[in-house]
Amino acid sequence: MKKRNFIGRQVGKRRNELDWTQDYLADRLEDAGWQNARRSTVSKIEDGSLRIDLTQLFYLAVALRVHPIHFLPKMDWSKPVKAQIYSQ
Repeated sequence: MKKRNFIGRQVGKRRNELDWTQDYLADRLEDAGWQNARRSTVSKIEDGSLRIDLTQLFYLAVALRVHPIHFLPKMDWSKPVKAQIYSQ
């Protein structure tokens, strides 16, 4: 099973709520400190193919004006963690 980031959907949803393009979010990420953020970076985040480290999570939160916890999925304590991460 290919590992993917599990915040991409939340990032895309928030970007759409703000009515921002991927280019605009890339500019906001650069303003927040993510060097060389591009539209392709945002695309890879949203499709889950770019793994996100903790620092990048904070750049996303600043750029999208939300608390970092916003990106974490709700936990269903009756299911294994792996099943929840890979089903996102």
